[in-house]
Amino acid sequence: MKTSQDGRPQESVKTLSAELADHLCERIRNDRLAPGARLGTEADLADQFGVSRTVVREAIGSLRGLGVVTGRQGLGLCVAEANNFSSVLRKALVPQVASPEGWRELQQLRAVIEIGSIALTVELISAEEIVRLQTIVAEMKRVMKNLNRDPAGTSKAYKELDYLFHQTILNASHGKFMQQFHGVLLDYFHAGDLYGRSPAEKGLREHELIANAIADRDIDQATKFLTEHLRPQLKAPCK
Repeated sequence: MKTSQDGRPQESVKTLSAELADHLCERIRNDRLAPGARLGTEADLADQFGVSRTVVREAIGSLRGLGVVTGRQGLGLCVAEANNFSSVLRKALVPQVASPEGWRELQQLRAVIEIGSIALTVELISAEEIVRLQTIVAEMKRVMKNLNRDPAGTSKAYKELDYLFHQTILNASHGKFMQQFHGVLLDYFHAGDLYGRSPAEKGLREHELIANAIADRDIDQATKFLTEHLRPQLKAPCK
């Protein structure tokens, strides 16, 4: 097995560097450190956590790559402007939403993530989350009754409920990384043209079928109905 400069097995160093990176992220979150806040030098961190500078450098390298920390001359390691995964991801996706092709690819990615997670959702969803989904659908039905009288207001209210419905499905899968990723994508679509169209009875029925299949813990039916609901996003753009 390969060893590092400080004599530890390479696997151990990687584990220690990952643990240190997690500790630094926790400090940033728990202490609510603002961008520019000083975390210390390599020597400071090595002393604080009782590890070698090799471990510190590996941890810092991974956090730099994610945009979590940055180095400043005379100060050492500092919190970067993007101090969480979601903000890093939002910046990374900006070029995508600048073009119709990129926007379509993000729609496809969102659909793939949600459909791919539905089995976990059906397996892990709690009774409270099932009730939440069914309550959202019931509220969608109530809102839709006002479509002819107040199209703009109904579309806005339905849009909010649609967002909550799909976010609830992903949250029920209990995958923190997927939740953050999917949440960022939904935020883009929530503010974009995807929801510019008026709600329709077909979409409302699809939401109801999805919620009922999940409540019955029927993975096959839930996958089928969710795929049909998101199928427009899975289609490749016309050329």
